[in-house]
Amino acid sequence: MRLTHSIILLLCCFMPLFGLDMKLNYGKEDKETFAVLNLRNEHPFSCESKLKINGDVEKILCRIVGIPQSGFNPTKSPMLSFSYTMEAKKEDDEKRAMIIEITPAKGVKMQLFSVFSDLKTENPIPVTRQTDSKSYQIVAYYKKLPFLRPDENLEKRDSINFPVSIPKTATPTISELDINRKPLDYIAGKDLDAFLEIRELMNARKYPEALEKIAKALKMYPNSLFAKDMVYYTIIALSHSKSKESQSYLAEAAIPWIKAYASDDKIPEVMYLLSKTLLAQNKIKEAYYYLNRTIEEYPKTRYGALSKMQIANTLKSPSDIKRAPLIYREAYQEAQDLEAAGEIAVSWAKFSLRDEDTEYANELLHKVYSVFPAFFLIDKDATMELLDELEEVEQYTMAAPIAAYLSGNVPYNSELHAKLLNKSSEFYTKIGDFDMAHKLHLDFLHYHPNDKLAQKVKERDDSLLFQVTGDYKTKLERYDYVLANYPNTESAKKALELKAKLYLENKKYEEILQMQSLLPQDSEVVQAAIDNQVAIFLKENNCDGVAGVLSRANKVKLSTSESLQAFECLYNQTAFKKAHDLFSGLYKHIQDGGEQLKWLYLESNTLFALGQNKEAIKAGRDVMDLAFAMGQTQYYDISFKMFHAFYNDEATRHEAINLSKKMDKWFPTDRRMLEVHFTLLNEAEHKKDPLATSTEARIIMALQDKIKEYDYSPYVNFIYVNTLMNENNYTEALKQLDRIKDFKMTTDDRQQRFYKIATINYTLKYMDNSKKALDACVELGTTSAWGTLCNNALSLHDNGFE
Repeated sequence: MRLTHSIILLLCCFMPLFGLDMKLNYGKEDKETFAVLNLRNEHPFSCESKLKINGDVEKILCRIVGIPQSGFNPTKSPMLSFSYTMEAKKEDDEKRAMIIEITPAKGVKMQLFSVFSDLKTENPIPVTRQTDSKSYQIVAYYKKLPFLRPDENLEKRDSINFPVSIPKTATPTISELDINRKPLDYIAGKDLDAFLEIRELMNARKYPEALEKIAKALKMYPNSLFAKDMVYYTIIALSHSKSKESQSYLAEAAIPWIKAYASDDKIPEVMYLLSKTLLAQNKIKEAYYYLNRTIEEYPKTRYGALSKMQIANTLKSPSDIKRAPLIYREAYQEAQDLEAAGEIAVSWAKFSLRDEDTEYANELLHKVYSVFPAFFLIDKDATMELLDELEEVEQYTMAAPIAAYLSGNVPYNSELHAKLLNKSSEFYTKIGDFDMAHKLHLDFLHYHPNDKLAQKVKERDDSLLFQVTGDYKTKLERYDYVLANYPNTESAKKALELKAKLYLENKKYEEILQMQSLLPQDSEVVQAAIDNQVAIFLKENNCDGVAGVLSRANKVKLSTSESLQAFECLYNQTAFKKAHDLFSGLYKHIQDGGEQLKWLYLESNTLFALGQNKEAIKAGRDVMDLAFAMGQTQYYDISFKMFHAFYNDEATRHEAINLSKKMDKWFPTDRRMLEVHFTLLNEAEHKKDPLATSTEARIIMALQDKIKEYDYSPYVNFIYVNTLMNENNYTEALKQLDRIKDFKMTTDDRQQRFYKIATINYTLKYMDNSKKALDACVELGTTSAWGTLCNNALSLHDNGFE
């Protein structure tokens, strides 16, 4: 709690040092209340009144130019309220502006005065004022402006004499409603970041972390605009700790906060929390002071009602017991929200339990549970204490649903979840609600099978079970009832098995498969359903259905031909692992050579898909040997996967090259050969083998012409042109470059083409043609690599280096 102590020290030494001061003061003249809002800034700013049709002030808007770090909390008082917005930056302004809006309460009038004189003198404050001023006063009143001298003609006055001058003493004021503000030109915004982080922690109810952040923030930013709010958060966070140290710190923080911000709208809450702390410290007199003050100053409010509840909670002597229900009732009727009403009702119910009025206690708890069950989640520790009190006096009627509801809102892997399930099921058993008790027993055994209470819960549940009976005609309906009301019990398991057998007898295999997760993994009924349903889907050529059923199967019993068909289905559905798991051992049962070849083909492809290249290559070699021997050319395409596997291994790359020559014969017009030869083309370029490069490029171009697909052009054509240029075969190179223009080209491709044309013509001394090509290249731009080359080459022409 050292960090909390730091917060208290920082609160005590906090002083307002901001460029903008906002002070709200109250007073009375002739028993009529008035209020004065003082605004003062380091730099002049403007304020103007917006009038209604009848001439009364509707609102006052003040515009302060600058970029503040942040603003202030919107504030509402009995006579006026004020808030701010940030105005969008205008073209002529160097900075954005803050717009402060002051609005009178219903029935309240307002008047605006600029102030440029000493307010502690009797010099009048002119009504007429300059456009901008460093100080303004906004006076709120009901009937007439305060302190006007009756001997003067009001209609001719252009000023008021306010406030009253009290010689040699400060003007009497009530503490400001909100804290003083920082300079609008404040630049650093780290405290805003810290405040937002703190607020996020508070919203998440991470109170220890929030306290730590607050201590650090106040130490680093003692003059922060958010100091008031951070200390308020400190009080809230401390209120959630029951340690004596936290209670002491809360009191140390709350008392000066209440004095410093007496008009803040959070005052009733802070006074209430302080009074609770004082009660916990057994400081009854001090607690009553704040409780009564909250009740008197904030009647018929949330905290006024809760304060009455706290007073009722303290009444324990025989002479006071009759008063308590009256105070509880009054507090309950004045509750302003469901949470407060729930807290009061539960406190009243606890009092009724102690007063042995269990019927009314249950009635109160039932009201809360029916209308606002989430109340029992707000403070789970308090709810657990309530359950203990109810159990102690054997009142299970409301203890059961409250415990069950709470169990559904705590982590399932926690000890508290186990405890609540056990308690709630026990409570329901005691009140005779066996169905609900059974459900909770099953939940317990499901989530906590190894808990020390599991056996006790199971034994209690066994006593609720009943035997399933009925003839064949009514069995299915009876089984459904047992399953719906008693899932996962021994009787329910028996009902489930009988239901599955009934489905099997009636060939309702899909219904059995829908129950598969509920039946044992080694269930013979499930296996029979899988085998039969897969066979049906295979006859229907429904590969989706086959894959769906087998996705949940560990084995399947089919004929060899059906197994191969199912294997192919899974492969085509990309269920490679399941295909391998189910059918990798199928070869042991195959006698036919054709079926053996098909299995090898599917197995090799599946292994390649699973990345098991070594095993896949071994199977692939067998496929190619057997297919070649049997003349089954439809299996030759395994060579495409074999080629890439060979090529990707340096040790077998030569086999890839040899295999490609066979593939040229097997697949002369197969577009997949383009990728094969493109791989070989890259290999040739990498090895700087011009002959191989030229050969592979020509093969690719020729195959593209055959199949009329040109995915690899003009890239391959440029490579071929380069080999021709290296061979000084300029005529053929120019022909190829002329053909390239027929392909879809990027700007980069077009510039490369022009540059190569220019280079060849330059070499052949056709300077005009060379320059013409370079001009065309440069027209496309000079920022790319090829454009730069063209531009540099053109410079040589222009400088006469022909």
